[in-house]
Amino acid sequence: MRIQNKTSLPIGEKTDQLYVCLLKIFGDTRFELDEFTCEPLGNEALNFTTEGIYHLFGAVKSDNQYLPWSIVLKVIKPDSEEKNNPQHHNYWRREALLFESNLLDDLPGLIRAPIRYLVEEQQDGMVWLWMEHVKGHFAHTKEQFEFIAHQLGMFNAEYLTARAMPNEAWICRGWLKSWTTSSQMYAPRTESFLSRLQDEEVKSAWEWLQVLTVDLDYKLSSLERLPRVLAHQDLSHKNMLIEMTSDYEQLVLMDWQFLSVSGIGEDLGKMFGVNVSLDVIPVDQYEAYRDSLFSFYIKGMRELGWQGNVELARYGYCLSAALRSVWEVPQLCSLSVQLDGDPLNLALQQRVQHLKKIINMQKAMAHEAESLKEKSYSF
Repeated sequence: MRIQNKTSLPIGEKTDQLYVCLLKIFGDTRFELDEFTCEPLGNEALNFTTEGIYHLFGAVKSDNQYLPWSIVLKVIKPDSEEKNNPQHHNYWRREALLFESNLLDDLPGLIRAPIRYLVEEQQDGMVWLWMEHVKGHFAHTKEQFEFIAHQLGMFNAEYLTARAMPNEAWICRGWLKSWTTSSQMYAPRTESFLSRLQDEEVKSAWEWLQVLTVDLDYKLSSLERLPRVLAHQDLSHKNMLIEMTSDYEQLVLMDWQFLSVSGIGEDLGKMFGVNVSLDVIPVDQYEAYRDSLFSFYIKGMRELGWQGNVELARYGYCLSAALRSVWEVPQLCSLSVQLDGDPLNLALQQRVQHLKKIINMQKAMAHEAESLKEKSYSF
């Protein structure tokens, strides 16, 4: 067999595993495999617990014709000690355990997960996840994000109206609390540069964050009092593929490493906030996106039969998005000090200005969450 291996993986030793995957792709069809290619997939920064993501592809010969195939191989690994805790937001084995369960089968609405072919434990302690290579496109228009928000509402509402909440011990139950704790741990250490801040707007952002987080534990516990839903919690645009079938669009959600039981609205807040941070959703249009996405999210929930208080979902949505500031305000402070020392650096100027706009958005959403809390004892 001819193998073009453009990686350091010992892929030539994995032909038996590859055949297992191909049998799941082609079913009872008789085929021959003569050659294939393995190469890295993408060049984005990887999660702490991801060693690499790879693309295997080729064609099999069947009845004198060649049938193409394509597989994604994700290699996950242990990391720091806290990520061995099943309740850590980034528990390293969660996606492998999820692949071995049936929790991603028969998702509501027009949502699906990639087809899982094989979970393979390695002698070095890593785990190889063999899965479908999904062909689709990423969201880049407001209408596409509205479609995603609608499907996300259906997914979340399924666990309030029709389906029992899964109770597996490896599903995170306090995702945002774990994430904010880790963000504060890994954010730039502000003690070394706060005294050197010169930008008054940045100083104000830091002071605002201190007020926001003075009762952080209470805010996080208020989310735990919201109606509980199953949540993806990692809906950056690269984890959401819109796939065209013969007559409709379908949403394929990738990378379920952060799967959690969360408060209603949290998943949407993460999706909205992270895509603004990535500049996929234009921060200058945040109000239009913020309200439109929430409207479509609630529409999806109503279609699944949820008739609860919309303000509960709005509170989870706003607070989840606002609490991203525990990571982004320290980033702003750090970059602002760097810019003071290199004032002609255009890339730094643009990054600082973008972060200022994001934090102003987070301030507005935090203020709305506080107003909603004052209106109701439920939070």
